[in-house]
Amino acid sequence: MQNAAIVREREEKRARIRDVLKGDEPSIVYQPIYSLAPRCIVGLECLSRFSATPTRPPSQWFADAVEVGMVVPLELKAIRKALEGLPTVPDVYLAVNASTETILSGGLEDVLADMETDRVVLEITEHACVPDYNKLIGALERLRRRSVRIAVDDVGAGFANMRHIISLHPELIKLDSSLIRSIDTDSRRRALVSAMVSFAKETGTQIVAEGVETADELNVLKALGVTTAQGYFLARPVRLAIAARLL
Repeated sequence: MQNAAIVREREEKRARIRDVLKGDEPSIVYQPIYSLAPRCIVGLECLSRFSATPTRPPSQWFADAVEVGMVVPLELKAIRKALEGLPTVPDVYLAVNASTETILSGGLEDVLADMETDRVVLEITEHACVPDYNKLIGALERLRRRSVRIAVDDVGAGFANMRHIISLHPELIKLDSSLIRSIDTDSRRRALVSAMVSFAKETGTQIVAEGVETADELNVLKALGVTTAQGYFLARPVRLAIAARLL
């Protein structure tokens, strides 16, 4: 009985994701990424939103896709839809999220074939161990030859992040919101972010602080030498037309 229920649940997840792949979802919202001095928008992170039922957060949709082996087509569709916005925001970069599985599939090269890729940042979202870094490095090098920049996302939230940073030489390091939350009152968080800023300066990498929600957090980040940030204190995710008006 239990096995039958598990099989039925997985089939329901596959069916829901197939319906999404056939339809217009996901929709895309764009969260501004700011340079802090002077404060101006330099990029937009592209985030997926789903209105299909049952209602669930985007992270659950992608987790279900991983579980049933459909994450690659779902991520590629989200990336393709997000990058349709490139002509609308000509002065900034667009950051899209992709798991290592999607990067290794080779499908990104087809998606990016006719695009202005020097304004694309690829955020690696994988939190699991990568079995073969040489293959991943090779796949990223092919994208870099097209001027795509690489970011390691959610640094501080997953055990694979530091290995990603050492092995992949990203152009950007995105500090997870768990490191930024209450940084103005937590000396340990300040010490860790300060160390990451020093590492970035030594390696020619740009730090982006995620999840900034208060003026005090932002002021501490600026004092520590963080030059780029995003979060609800700065701007919430918005539709493309609104994002274009903010530039």
